[in-house]
Amino acid sequence: MTSSRSLRAPRALRGLGLLAVSTLPTLPFIAHAAEPQTLQPVVVTATRAPQPIDTVLADLRVIDADAIANAGPMTLTELLQTRGGVEISANGGPGQVSGVFLRGSNAGHVVLLVDGVRINSATAGTNAFENIPLAQIERIEILRGVGSSLYGADAMGGVIQVFTKNADAPRSEASVGLGQWDTHEASLGLARKAGATRWSLQAGWRESRGFSATNPAAGFSYDPDADGYRNLNLGLNLEHELADGHSLALRSMASRGRTQFDAGPGTDDVNRQRLSSTALESRNRITADWRSLLRLARGADHIRTDGAFPGFVDTDQDQASWQNDVAALGGQWVAGLDWRREKVASDTAYTVSARRFLGAFAGVSARLGENLIEASARHDDDSQFGGHATGKLAWGYKLTPQWRASASYGTAFKAPSFNDLYYPLAFGFSGNPNLKPERARSAELALRHDGGALQGGVVLFASRVSDLIAVDPTFTTVVNVNRARIRGITLDASWRSDIWTARGEFTHQDAEDADTGARLVRRARQYGSASLGVVQGSWRGGIEWVVSGDRFGAASNSAASRMGGYGLVNLNASWAVTPRWTLAARLNNLTGRRYELVQGYNTPGSNLFVSLAYADL
Repeated sequence: MTSSRSLRAPRALRGLGLLAVSTLPTLPFIAHAAEPQTLQPVVVTATRAPQPIDTVLADLRVIDADAIANAGPMTLTELLQTRGGVEISANGGPGQVSGVFLRGSNAGHVVLLVDGVRINSATAGTNAFENIPLAQIERIEILRGVGSSLYGADAMGGVIQVFTKNADAPRSEASVGLGQWDTHEASLGLARKAGATRWSLQAGWRESRGFSATNPAAGFSYDPDADGYRNLNLGLNLEHELADGHSLALRSMASRGRTQFDAGPGTDDVNRQRLSSTALESRNRITADWRSLLRLARGADHIRTDGAFPGFVDTDQDQASWQNDVAALGGQWVAGLDWRREKVASDTAYTVSARRFLGAFAGVSARLGENLIEASARHDDDSQFGGHATGKLAWGYKLTPQWRASASYGTAFKAPSFNDLYYPLAFGFSGNPNLKPERARSAELALRHDGGALQGGVVLFASRVSDLIAVDPTFTTVVNVNRARIRGITLDASWRSDIWTARGEFTHQDAEDADTGARLVRRARQYGSASLGVVQGSWRGGIEWVVSGDRFGAASNSAASRMGGYGLVNLNASWAVTPRWTLAARLNNLTGRRYELVQGYNTPGSNLFVSLAYADL
């Protein structure tokens, strides 16, 4: 069904281009900022190699340590919605199953990495954002747009990479907090250096009585009891410098979550999930211009369910990666190999319980005068469906030292999950081992200003997705039938002074079934966020807004499945009692707005959280 016209990028982007031109008059104020330039953060997710964010041609967002520290009792998905320009879903409160939508794509079209390691479920094909604790996270990078040409299967909507707290500098930190629904939190962190060895240890605990995950609209699943959550987590980073330019590192993160959920009245339904990532890395500077990284890793997602429908599903992913970064011929080159084996153990007897991926990739980023070029290509071989090639090409032009325009085009794919392929026959339904990968073609245009206290830009994007996997009309299996069309525009701006910070981002999109014109489930036409912060002496405070248009809970877009739009207001404040002790408070959903992320499931009302933190950095 794919042809050279399937994306129709030029036509889609011409229409979006007119909208961009009409928007540009709102942006020139950025060019006249008189404040001195600020140091740009270095990122790695866009090209798999370190580079200043102002040289990145991809649509990338960074959530830094300050934003994470100010998040309070937020879940990772809520933080991504507030600061990362994404849409989310959640089947209730903390610990409940959650999803992230990047640029209108499906929740399973996002690659989640923890320090470069995948830990997703191979059976469901999704990521357990709900059990990744903020206490372990140093920063987050969000790549929006196709990423398969560097990261392989599943990066059709983008890549979210979580970086855990490291041992770069000595530190001692601790915090305790309490809030609504008998919520209690505590964390402890240490980092030290002894000769050529440095290490860091991070531990966290969170417990909440919670609230009922469901409401009467959930039907049979409804149970009005409170659904509590408990999480214990531990992180370790150990690094040893063997010689100048040569080091070994061990990075490990483990999270154990216990979540009560509703599967009907009269039973105590509990999910016990363990997520972990462990990696051994060898980093070597072969020459002044050639650096090599060898990583051996395992990612695990193990879940046990008690209650009305007991069972267990374990995913273990053994991974190996060899990457080489070379500065040559006026550019930065990256090339390497990725190997991954997914293995499933379950009380469900899957007809196949393991499969392997082998990917070879290469990329380059270079500057030729005022021209910026990024290109990457990859070939993946899957033991189930064979080979698949993807690529991406981006070109940018420096209009001035601060302004640049860019355009890109890329392809991506998603491998069918074990449930899609191998689920055994039960109740007249089974998986389909003849499924093909889902495929995407995507294009974007962008205009951006970087440098100085004022930054901002506009991005126009268009994607065509084919061979989407859906239940067939007989409801006996799944088949490749659906097509999706996604078009949109994102505007963002930020400003910083010695006292004030401000940022805002807004997206308008049309994410539709290409055959029926119906909007994709749980995708809004408009969504965005904004914040305003102030620092005055030992005090700091801020206000945040999160807004979303209406969405539909069913593919039919029936009136009964419509979920109304909403706007949330959050407040935060902190006081540095001493240079090492800080007292903070956060009030989420100030107005107590009632809203839905998934039909039949509750969301948090107004809630207050107070914490006391110690930091000796």
